[in-house]
Amino acid sequence: MNDLQTVTFDTAGYKEKEFGFQLVKMEDVFSFAPTKSKNPFISHRINFFTVLILTEGEMVHEVDFVKCKMTKGDCLFITKGQIHKFDESSQYKGYGIIFTEEFMLHHMSPSAYSKINFLYSHNLSISRFKDFDGRDIIINALKYELSIDHGSIKSDIAASFLTVLLLKVQLNTKNTSGFDEDDYSRFLQFQELVESKYMFTRATKAYANLSGISYKQLNTICMKYAQKTAKDYISHYIVLEAKRQLATTNHQVKQIAYDCGFKEATNFVKFFKKVAGTTPLEFRNTRI
Repeated sequence: MNDLQTVTFDTAGYKEKEFGFQLVKMEDVFSFAPTKSKNPFISHRINFFTVLILTEGEMVHEVDFVKCKMTKGDCLFITKGQIHKFDESSQYKGYGIIFTEEFMLHHMSPSAYSKINFLYSHNLSISRFKDFDGRDIIINALKYELSIDHGSIKSDIAASFLTVLLLKVQLNTKNTSGFDEDDYSRFLQFQELVESKYMFTRATKAYANLSGISYKQLNTICMKYAQKTAKDYISHYIVLEAKRQLATTNHQVKQIAYDCGFKEATNFVKFFKKVAGTTPLEFRNTRI
């Protein structure tokens, strides 16, 4: 078993990457010479955002060990930090739109960004949407504009089309009329704290203190934007990180337990089984 490979935007193999945005055909991704360290058909972590749009056929795309069946017209969002792999056994065509967080922050208005970023609010979710009106028109127009040398405004034009595309998708999501910018910022702060400190503490009150809000308020915010209590969010994130190690490394369970902040492997096994419904070794065996 090989250690998990992280694909960065700069090393993904795309031809145009100077401003953090790329529209690429799926078949072009597959035409890159597969190597041990860069193969779209084996699990890999990405450090950028991706929208997959299926235009022909059907496939089963795996995101964080969950299999997502896609048919013609479906859109799948993969957020920064998630692990995914393409379906090697099916016949299908489509597009991948990839972009960095820096691209979004630099080229999108704060209002549009707050609505769009909701689609990528946390890496415990998998966002899949059906076809929407105007998709092909937007994609074809984007392809045309990217083929022209617009000089320094090329990135702004790309961002404009991406904004329209994602806002159209957002129209098909659940009603977000209750969206509150301050609460959402607190949720993102909580998410970042969990990602950086989960190996040190699992205590919800500790994260509430670090966020400068009450335990009750943190729970309310988590339920609103993640449909989980803060405690459940923390637990599921820890198990997800453990699954990533179990599936992509030869590390012993004892080492993974330590990496996830557990002093005793037995406590980690109990915790993992309670959250995932299976033991770490049972999960690993399903990945072989």
